[in-house]
Amino acid sequence: MKIPFVTYVARLGPRKHVGAIAAALLTAVAIGGWVISTMLVTTAVAVEELSAFELMRKNDVKKLPLEESKPSLIGSYAVTGTDPDGKPYVGASILDIALSPSGALELEWDNGKQVGIGEVFGDVLAVACLTKGRTAILIMKIHSDGSLSGKWSRRKDRGYMGTETWKKT
Repeated sequence: MKIPFVTYVARLGPRKHVGAIAAALLTAVAIGGWVISTMLVTTAVAVEELSAFELMRKNDVKKLPLEESKPSLIGSYAVTGTDPDGKPYVGASILDIALSPSGALELEWDNGKQVGIGEVFGDVLAVACLTKGRTAILIMKIHSDGSLSGKWSRRKDRGYMGTETWKKT
């Protein structure tokens, strides 16, 4: 036989138990709300990052032979962009791209202050690098004029993304 909740609470005795139960229920509701809001934020971040990788997947069909795509990216670029908080970079920096013996693209910003490694997928360049002590990923669209533009995200930036545009010098 099931006992209704109200009857159960009434059988507990003095009201101090009711206060403890009410506090426990309120705590459970607060924690549940926090968990749900955290899940929603995490899902929103995943969807934003997925859209960048979806761009890469769609463009995978238009693959150029490696002989054509990677060597055309070798050179120096003027870099402009925004930080994840939306503030623009102060002035342009210089990015150098070289082809390593392994076939990967090696990237150096400002004479090696920041370094990365990249791989071409169709007309998209995916780059992993280390910036300000944190791992970052850049997804850059390769344009027909030789410039690149895209978004980047850094570990622990809570889902915010920066932007960069690279123009060959």
